[in-house]
Formats: sequence, C-alpha cells, structure tokens
Amino acid sequence: MHNNHEESIEAVTKMSLQFLAEAIGQCPAGLESSTNRDIVFAVLGFQYGAVQSGAYVAGLDETASASITEDVVRRINGMDRESVSQFLALMPRLAEKGYPPIGLGGKAIIAFYNSTTDEEKLATSGSLREILRQIDAS
Repeated sequence: MHNNHEESIEAVTKMSLQFLAEAIGQCPAGLESSTNRDIVFAVLGFQYGAVQSGAYVAGLDETASASITEDVVRRINGMDRESVSQFLALMPRLAEKGYPPIGLGGKAIIAFYNSTTDEEKLATSGSLREILRQIDAS
C-alpha cells in the first residue's frame, strides 16, 4: 500500500510537470519573469488547479496533494520554497471563489491525460495561453 502511494505521488508529479511544461511552452517568451500580478496569479492558479486535479484523480490525500503542488510549482517556475508557499497559501481561498484559471487548469490536465493524439494534447495544453490572451485583452 505504501509503495502504491509513493508511485501515485511520483506519477502525478511527472504528469503535472509534463503537462505544465507543455502549457508554458506555448505561452509568450518571458512569462517566467512577468511582474504583472494578474498574469502571475493566473499562471500559478492554472498550475495549482492542474496539480490539485491530478492528485485528486489519483486518489491522493490533501497532504500529499499539497506537497506535490509545492514541489511542481517550485520546480516549473524556478521559485524558492518561501515564495511558492506564499502564493499557494492564497490558492484555496481563490478556488473557493471560483477563480477561473484554477478550474481551467484542473480541467485541462485531465483532458491532456485522456488525450489519445498529440494534436489533442497540444490543444488542451494551449488553455493557459488563452487565459493570458484574455488578460492582455482586458
């Protein structure tokens, strides 16, 4: 049982990193150095939603889910633990309020995982780019 739990954690981490790397790779260059708070929160919310959804589907508990989310967000963005913790502390409250990037990230990773073709995977991972386009338009 313990080994199965560890394998689930490893699988969710790997899937999340793969999905988020693909999603970020489709976004404008320099995204990681953006100082626009709307963009930063949208990207981190999308990432949070994706990892949380992946962990939920894998049947992981809240503690494991939080740990994976912190690890993935830190690694994918090159952030230190303190910065990640500060942002992630806000995410549950934003999720309760229905912050759209969180929900979109959660749906997109499931669609990515269930995709049978590279074209479908590409389409699902492009949802972050669409969020950023909407922020730029407003």
